[in-house]
Amino acid sequence: MASLSCLPCFSIRRDSILSLYFGPAPSYTEAMSDSRNFFSPADLRFALERLPPPDPQTSGEEDAAGLLRLLEIVDHLRGENGCPFDRTQTVDALLRDLKDEFYELSDAIASGQSLQTSREIGDLVLILLFMRRILWESEQIRFSDILDHVSAKMVRRHPHVFLEPDPSIDSKTLWERWEQEKRKEEEHRDRSSILDGIPRSMPALDVAFRQGQKAGRVGFDWTDEDSVWEKVIEEVGELAEARFEGPERLDHEIGDLLLAVSSYARHAGIRPEEALERANLRFDRRFRHMEIRAAQSGQPLAALTPEQWNRLWEEAKRSEQEKQEKDPTP
Repeated sequence: MASLSCLPCFSIRRDSILSLYFGPAPSYTEAMSDSRNFFSPADLRFALERLPPPDPQTSGEEDAAGLLRLLEIVDHLRGENGCPFDRTQTVDALLRDLKDEFYELSDAIASGQSLQTSREIGDLVLILLFMRRILWESEQIRFSDILDHVSAKMVRRHPHVFLEPDPSIDSKTLWERWEQEKRKEEEHRDRSSILDGIPRSMPALDVAFRQGQKAGRVGFDWTDEDSVWEKVIEEVGELAEARFEGPERLDHEIGDLLLAVSSYARHAGIRPEEALERANLRFDRRFRHMEIRAAQSGQPLAALTPEQWNRLWEEAKRSEQEKQEKDPTP
């Protein structure tokens, strides 16, 4: 990797950067002569240069320098004289770390702490760069290849921004065009269903949400929120009947109820997985409150009666509500 000392320390105009990266500016005919081949540098160059700079523009030369610096650090760590631990890392092992860091990022976002959130984003970026380095060792994949690919994809999927600006485009048309463009892409050409592309490793409630969302975009959906609610009530009744049958029927009806609740949440504008996360946090806070109150009274948790548990639970709810009224900030 080039030394950081080679980076220019003077200001470079935006059009100069584009020329250095993409080459001479193409004409409209050259750039758009084949709309099916919208991966070329000439196409990207045309799409970006014809627009004014973004407002506000939040990136600059210091960002390029920072990225190059981190790439160089990763190269050192994986290099011949690098860290013994980092040199033994694999993509599979890093995937586990990536999942852990994602949940740490999720917690940071939930806490509302911008500084902590930015640090967790940095940790995620670091792991992704390590993954890229390992891929380079076997396939010679450069980071610029990755960035070029995703840049082309974003430009191609947003013709209403980069090709034929249309700020008034409606969401239905936007998503239809998005799906059409995705199906043209090499990695999506073998997809036969609108549901293809939903990662099955996602949490089940997220999969349910995404399935309903995708099916709804082509018209397979409940007509309104009330009709979904009727389905939820219907599934509750079927679950009540299943209580007295075998575990297989019970499993089936629990799944159907969760799917219906997910559909209702989607129509109400709520992500069911996130709603469950918030419920888990409420349970965590209230249970910890009960633990503290039981310890203060000298009572072992296991010795509490159902009535005592219920009183402590209601007390925890009241305490939480009072705090919320004093400080409504989430």
